Amino acid sequence: MNALTQRDVGAIVDASFAILTSCGILKRPVPSFEPSLYEAAQGRIEPHFEVPQTTISPLMRRFLFHLARATQPQFIYGAGTYVGFAFAWLIGGRQVGDGDFNARGVDCDSAATIIARRNMTSLGTIGTLDLRVADAMIDLESSSDPIDLLFIDVDAVDTRKSLYTDILECAKPHLSSGALILAHDPLVAAFRNDFERFFTYIENQDCFGPNCILPLDECGISVTVVR
Repeated sequence: MNALTQRDVGAIVDASFAILTSCGILKRPVPSFEPSLYEAAQGRIEPHFEVPQTTISPLMRRFLFHLARATQPQFIYGAGTYVGFAFAWLIGGRQVGDGDFNARGVDCDSAATIIARRNMTSLGTIGTLDLRVADAMIDLESSSDPIDLLFIDVDAVDTRKSLYTDILECAKPHLSSGALILAHDPLVAAFRNDFERFFTYIENQDCFGPNCILPLDECGISVTVVR
């Protein structure tokens, strides 16, 4: 974490959640970030995962973990889960809580999904975890599961982040009231046009509430709440 201490990192995570609360994205009190809980999940993930490449920074890992811990979604949906590394932090955070939950991750890359399935075995039992080789838009159109947390991180060579808007449109009928939408990479200059379209879509839909971009690292993350 460079020169940052664990206390510094915890303060940054807590400050990001204070921002989300002040924006009206989070409604209920959020517990403070607890390094020991994160480190326990870290021990199940980082030593065991095969990750060819990732832009999920250490601070972003902590944020994703704490978000799922704080909000306790019953169904987590990931579009563009690659080898499952980012998705694992959401699952690890949700494991710190009561009751079973379900998660589904989809990616068009069959080789990456095979690695994701292998990686996820280190997390243990989590209810139903379904990692599919699929187009997220097609999968969502045939789904009937209510989504409490949607994580979007698709990145194809030809379309890059342009599918974020289309994926959100397909997911919209399934999003529960109060659900959160996480979109990775809003601060990457190469994706500016894609995110302009994404944010314009959100602004023009009555079902979506406040949106906030958190500059946790050079990629950043966008958080939107469903009314």
